[in-house]
Amino acid sequence: MTEETPYSSPRTDRPVRRAPGWIAPALAGAVAVAVTWGIGSTLFHGALVERGLPEQVSEASADERTMWEQGAKLADLASQAQALTKLAPEENASQLSALAASLSQGSALLGELRFDDQEPAALPQSYSPDALVALATNVANASAQMPAFEEPSLPRDSKLAEIAFQVNLDARRAVASSGEERDVDLALPLSKAADAEKQDDQQVACLPHADLLDPAVEITEAQDIEPTAVARALDRGYALDFLLQLKAARGAESAKDAIEDRRSELGNQLRGLRDVVDDRCADLREPAYALPEDGLEELATLSAAAEEDFAEALVVAAGNTDGAAGLKISALAFEALSDRHGSSSDYRILETAGSKK
Repeated sequence: MTEETPYSSPRTDRPVRRAPGWIAPALAGAVAVAVTWGIGSTLFHGALVERGLPEQVSEASADERTMWEQGAKLADLASQAQALTKLAPEENASQLSALAASLSQGSALLGELRFDDQEPAALPQSYSPDALVALATNVANASAQMPAFEEPSLPRDSKLAEIAFQVNLDARRAVASSGEERDVDLALPLSKAADAEKQDDQQVACLPHADLLDPAVEITEAQDIEPTAVARALDRGYALDFLLQLKAARGAESAKDAIEDRRSELGNQLRGLRDVVDDRCADLREPAYALPEDGLEELATLSAAAEEDFAEALVVAAGNTDGAAGLKISALAFEALSDRHGSSSDYRILETAGSKK
């Protein structure tokens, strides 16, 4: 939360996320289908070498190729959103432009590879509410599943979760901008169908080590990713609640009702998050109660940063939790982010390359 607490760092000190400078590839469609059908890495590697690709691309791992496949899908959707933006009336264009920007940045963060003989994405030739809804639905569907990887990586999966939630939120806002009543059931980002018999009893394991609450600590075991992501979200939620309590106690009387309303809403979110964790796990509230030196004088700034920390921690937890627990956390994350989007049109999970907090 602050530079004085060992569990997080202040938002102002976070490095700006930038698109990678190296070639950021995604598979061509035919090759992707071949790999999906199990022809194998050897043939794929040979195909890349034959097409004259640089060594760092031709020798990419299966997980890197999966990332680039996802990036290519986002790039195609970005092209379609950009084309529709140019055709749309003014009242729809701004939301479509925001969607196109999120898709483009997501693709840049994941990477893509284009071949000269690859067919470009089909672009819309005219604007209509139906065309907008079709695009938004495709974006939402693309955000609804986390790609399968061979090796665990919380930083990679966190990036994917943030992209999925941002593009999904922008897709929903684009549909809302049409001003028409639309019966569109856009998928929640990173949702996954779970077996009905398992939904009632599936819980997240306990945090294996307390030091994993520190985001700087690397997670080396795949089984530790899920409990750590959920525990960090709880820790950030408790930290936010602590700051809101202090803000209510020391702030203006006129602001107390709004703060208490937010605390009530936060309490429901934290109970929902805690319900997916094994009830034998230890309470995580104590490590969250930390303030920097002179922190009482900066409560407004700290609480605003804590709101972002909690929302982003929920997104990471949703993207790294399976089954019924993942569905529940995904809904909580969507609720938290929808609230933030509604209160601030400038709030974004993904920062543009030139922006600074």
